[in-house]
Amino acid sequence: MVKGQSALDFLMTYGWALLLIVLAVGALFALGVFNTGSFVGARAVGFTQIGVSAWRVNGSGNFTVQLANRAGTDVNVTNITSTYLGNTFVTNQTVSISNGATSATLAIANMTGVTAGATYSVPMSIIYVDRLTGFVYQTSGTLTGIVG
Repeated sequence: MVKGQSALDFLMTYGWALLLIVLAVGALFALGVFNTGSFVGARAVGFTQIGVSAWRVNGSGNFTVQLANRAGTDVNVTNITSTYLGNTFVTNQTVSISNGATSATLAIANMTGVTAGATYSVPMSIIYVDRLTGFVYQTSGTLTGIVG
């Protein structure tokens, strides 16, 4: 009987300690201590021929980008599709970008649910047409950053 009591005491003591550790780690996650986006900063991943050279999501949810043409030929961007918090935003304006140039700042979306200082991750797809051949291409990637 003594062995059973000592095993139960052991399990109870370490069970409570483990529960406290889990609660502390959960609280740290809720406070954003382990939010990797706050350490990484702004990053664009993907995007081959037509890249995103600059982007911003401000505190009002206005999402803007500047595109860089690395395709080796003049292009017309015809469609930009992005997704944030389950909402899809489609921009169907034609933007001409010369070879090696950067576009003007383009308004992509007015996103709701953003808070200043929070991190975001926005998958984006860009469809563009080679002006010389008329071929249609698509590039995609993900933009991350901090709402400013």
